[in-house]
Amino acid sequence: MASIDSRRLSQEIDQGKFHSLYLLVGDEVFMIDEVLERLRERVLDGAIADFNLNIFYAADCNIAQVSDAISTLPMMATKRLVIVKEAQEFSANEWESLESLVENPVDTTCVVFVAAKIDSRRRIFKLLEKNGCLVKFQRPYENQVNPWVQYIAKKHGKTIEVEAIEMLKQAVGIGLTDINNEIQKISQFIGLREQITLEDVKKVASHLRVHTVFELANCIGRGDCAGSFTHLAHLLDTGQNEVGVLSMIIRHFRILLLCHEAVREGLSQAQISSRVGVHGFFVREYLDQAKRHEPKHLLHIYDVLLDTERALKSNPLSSHLWLENLILQACRPGLQSNLRPAL
Repeated sequence: MASIDSRRLSQEIDQGKFHSLYLLVGDEVFMIDEVLERLRERVLDGAIADFNLNIFYAADCNIAQVSDAISTLPMMATKRLVIVKEAQEFSANEWESLESLVENPVDTTCVVFVAAKIDSRRRIFKLLEKNGCLVKFQRPYENQVNPWVQYIAKKHGKTIEVEAIEMLKQAVGIGLTDINNEIQKISQFIGLREQITLEDVKKVASHLRVHTVFELANCIGRGDCAGSFTHLAHLLDTGQNEVGVLSMIIRHFRILLLCHEAVREGLSQAQISSRVGVHGFFVREYLDQAKRHEPKHLLHIYDVLLDTERALKSNPLSSHLWLENLILQACRPGLQSNLRPAL
């Protein structure tokens, strides 16, 4: 076998095509949990789950028990399902003890290893990819998130307004697990009412991250140095990942550059919204910020952002200093633009 993408995997599961070995890799927990749920439904269809399902966590389990579970024949069913979560926590010796089962998969058992990350150079992972099915899960890009939010809302028996989706992303970010958690809370808040509105999100979700990455990016875009430092300090104090914070700031300034270009071309606000991938409800703020700068100043800030990204990845110990320097450079007075957005 070889690597396949998550879409192909879903198609195979729907068709009842199962592999004896799976290795699911990535940190998008929601997407992986969706696959595990579907595998449980389809692999154990009609089987007695209590006798044919084992779920282990690598850091807490006995490796001999994992081996025994994989080797055990199913009871009154065609297949067993063995799920091993957080498999990156296995030691080299523990992986070695599973090697024979990976080299010669048990036909009557479907084994699923789930790991946040792997070292693809190691022999065990090469064997897993050769004899099984490797699937990598990455967070969806910004322009792919909205359909996922609608899907998550549907899972909770709800629909959601487009404006509410945009506010939800502003409030909790674009991680699907975080979005799922907030939609679950909002669903409980609105009770039997079917549609989630913008006001619902404001009441339930928006207060959770007053100091959001989005607000930090907005402060930098507006040239608010003091506000930027306040938001940055809060984000870092609450354990936000520096590289993740920076990636959202880079996205913000990429949108500002696109807005600048679109206005110069004479596009309407609706056309700009479509081009930059930001809902019209929020695009005015981007246009106002883009208007503050000449293109060369925005390009300078963008270069600083990319330099900061390289620095964070090579020297993470001083990441807060790089981010503070970024704020000072981005918020210093630039060349005022005479840009006027088309309406």
